[in-house]
Amino acid sequence: MMKRLHYFSSFCKTVYFSRSPHPHYASLLFAVLPYSDSATAAAAASATGKHMFMVQYLVDSCGFDQEKATEASKLLKGIQSRQQPDSVLAFLKSYGFDDASVKRLLLYFPKCLLLDVEKTLAPKFRAFEDLGFSPSDIVDLVWSNPSTVKIKHERTVPKIEFWQGLLGSKDALVKLFKRNRAILSYSIEKKIQPNLELLRECGLDGPKHTSVLRYCPQIAAQNADFLKTLISRAEDLGVPQTSGMFHITLRALLMVSPEKFKMQMELFRSFGWSEDNFVAAFQKCPTFTQGSLTALQRKMEFLINEVGYASSFIAIRPILLIMSLERRLIPRHRILATLKSRGHCESDYKVTSYASLFE
Repeated sequence: MMKRLHYFSSFCKTVYFSRSPHPHYASLLFAVLPYSDSATAAAAASATGKHMFMVQYLVDSCGFDQEKATEASKLLKGIQSRQQPDSVLAFLKSYGFDDASVKRLLLYFPKCLLLDVEKTLAPKFRAFEDLGFSPSDIVDLVWSNPSTVKIKHERTVPKIEFWQGLLGSKDALVKLFKRNRAILSYSIEKKIQPNLELLRECGLDGPKHTSVLRYCPQIAAQNADFLKTLISRAEDLGVPQTSGMFHITLRALLMVSPEKFKMQMELFRSFGWSEDNFVAAFQKCPTFTQGSLTALQRKMEFLINEVGYASSFIAIRPILLIMSLERRLIPRHRILATLKSRGHCESDYKVTSYASLFE
């Protein structure tokens, strides 16, 4: 076939570059073209057929919509029949993966359908079982972080052991993976351990250490210089390393850039706060700064205009600013107003106390 194409190509060049090609050459050219066109068309039809097979398979067997299936099928051109993907799905189902968990995994990692069950998937899952994970634990693990299947288990297992030992339980590990899917891609030796040592030097050990990692695992994956800058920012805002709020402050500052922090300060100035008011509120409740400017403005307007609080009153009770406006502040205010109107509640009973109560 390759020789035939070579001769055909040379022949075409001869005809094309000849100033006055012999009529016999031209007739030969048009005699050959139908063969070439039919071969190309047949190859294209074959490729299209294989592509459509995979698209339909992803729709019928994996729950993909047409758009996602078309996109994923481009990565699965090596699959010629149902045998390979069926073997992968059967293996996953044997561990208790339901349709939703299979779909979630394949949306993240379509090439999972190309993996050899005996050589790749089975050894990986056995390694997880050797760590003490039950089949249902493995489903939870993969659901929380599909990269556990994508990354080679020789690299994954030591990292899982490290994080599980640090956090103390499989449940905490799964929650960690839900918060940061990239956590398994970080080098333990080069990045995580040096950062953890830096946090320990700041007094973040024991429960505080675990709290930071559970709720803000990305803090341990930062560039070392950035982490040092974060620590300096916390101290500059009057939160020393010895403070019980230091670890919460670091978590908050990681989510709020210096630029956004300044914009928030300007917003609260428009409500009458001084810079000292803002910093004092931050020291009490650092996480209120994680709200968007729009959300914070709406809460301030509601608390001042609807509830009747003075801006200075809110400044010393910033916990109000981390409560949901729609799910907590507004409903609690309306209930309290109704109770007061019916004489079932003291008139000076404030929404601050009522909003802080659990359902």
